[in-house]
Amino acid sequence: MERENINYCIYNYIDELRLAVRQPILERDVGDVDVDKAKVFFLLLPLLNGERWTDSTHAAAVAVGAVHIAFDAHDTIHHKDATSTLQQLTVLSGDYFSGIHYKILAALPDIDFIRSLSMKIGQINELKTNYYKRSPIDVNELFETVQSIETSCITDFLYTYGFSKYIPLASTALTLLALDSTMKKTTSRKIPDILDWKLDQYDLNQVLYSLRSKLDRLIDESDFMTPVLQKEILGMTAPLLGKMI
Repeated sequence: MERENINYCIYNYIDELRLAVRQPILERDVGDVDVDKAKVFFLLLPLLNGERWTDSTHAAAVAVGAVHIAFDAHDTIHHKDATSTLQQLTVLSGDYFSGIHYKILAALPDIDFIRSLSMKIGQINELKTNYYKRSPIDVNELFETVQSIETSCITDFLYTYGFSKYIPLASTALTLLALDSTMKKTTSRKIPDILDWKLDQYDLNQVLYSLRSKLDRLIDESDFMTPVLQKEILGMTAPLLGKMI
């Protein structure tokens, strides 16, 4: 699939996802729903690579996208000023999107996937709660926590629908991007004050560099994937390499 078609598929999915969760009043007061394009890319990676993609597969992908919208809406809540009107609306929007993704899930014909994804959602909520209560004790705990939060739903989808070979790429790339984002938020003090950050910057950089090296190797070994998609993944993560040297 050429780059233009890749972008078309991604933006078409995003439009469909926004329509599926749309609530005009919340949209008016809170704004458009934010959708993480990197997560969409790896969620749709089998489709972009020409794999068989049925209506039920697509419906499940939309459900996973709705789950991430709910997670992201709750993540925008500022714990220090959770009483402002905008923040209260943000809380309501997160609750609304949570309800919507369960409604979308309930409409899926695959009961096993519904159960599996629901279990992942519960685990992620527990991890997020613990994450904001205290700082990770070391970089390994941070890595495992971020990886689970950012990739569990997507890798569960890929595994369930027969796309397991894409899991290492998706998990490594999304964790790399999320850890870099976490470091930025910490530096700019966007992490809630209740999170007492004590991790060493050097150790974090080493983890990022290790992930980048692993991703480069996975891309080199992914002979099942088109060169265009390989370049897209490199393009997403290449800007991070300069920070880690």
